[in-house]
Amino acid sequence: MEGLIIAVIIGLLTTIFNRSKGSSEDKRSTPKPIETGIPAETGREAPRRRQSDRTAYPNAEQEEPVYTLQTKYEEQKQEIENKYTQLKKQKEGYKQKAHMQRARVKSIKEKGPSHYSIDFESKDDIVKGFIFSEVFGPPRAKKPHHRK
Repeated sequence: MEGLIIAVIIGLLTTIFNRSKGSSEDKRSTPKPIETGIPAETGREAPRRRQSDRTAYPNAEQEEPVYTLQTKYEEQKQEIENKYTQLKKQKEGYKQKAHMQRARVKSIKEKGPSHYSIDFESKDDIVKGFIFSEVFGPPRAKKPHHRK
């Protein structure tokens, strides 16, 4: 039992001394950066510089126009108006399609009874109905098979 306690204490002491030794070596081994007087550009500084170069007024020497809030507003307003007119045209097209469908339904209703109608007046007519449902219905391959 005493040997186990001594081994644990020795292990703790070695880990503590290794940590302190490792941190002191890290301080000595890291070289100090040499300052040249010119700050190095990082990825975060580049957008700030570009943004500060822009002005609210376009210069004659700039190739691309600088957009102000008013011009952005006008462009977005124009885009929205174009989309609105497209949607209006689409709505009118849908209204015409709905009107045509209603006219077709009305014409079908006005045709009257079909000569294909079957009246179930006797048991034979019911049997004919089952036969017609098998003939005109979906094929057996498309019906689900339940095997137990």
